[in-house]
Amino acid sequence: MNTIIIALTALGLAAPAFAQAPAVDRNEAVYSADGTKIGKVDRVLTAGDGAVSAVRVIYRGKFITIPATTLSAGEKGVTTSLSNAELKKL
Repeated sequence: MNTIIIALTALGLAAPAFAQAPAVDRNEAVYSADGTKIGKVDRVLTAGDGAVSAVRVIYRGKFITIPATTLSAGEKGVTTSLSNAELKKL
């Protein structure tokens, strides 16, 4: 009986948790994890199934693509879990 419980628990822990990206619109404000406004969404990139896969933003004079897995809905707009230092590397 203990073996079954351990096996079922392991299966539950092994399943990946997929966070659903928030609904994102063009020209919506994007904020970094630090709370700094990065810019506005220039383009929403979608996967084959129509789900948001990334957003393209003009940051410091260049286009960067921010993965949807880092995005969440915020009070002012969309917030990424990436810091300014991490965004500079994109």
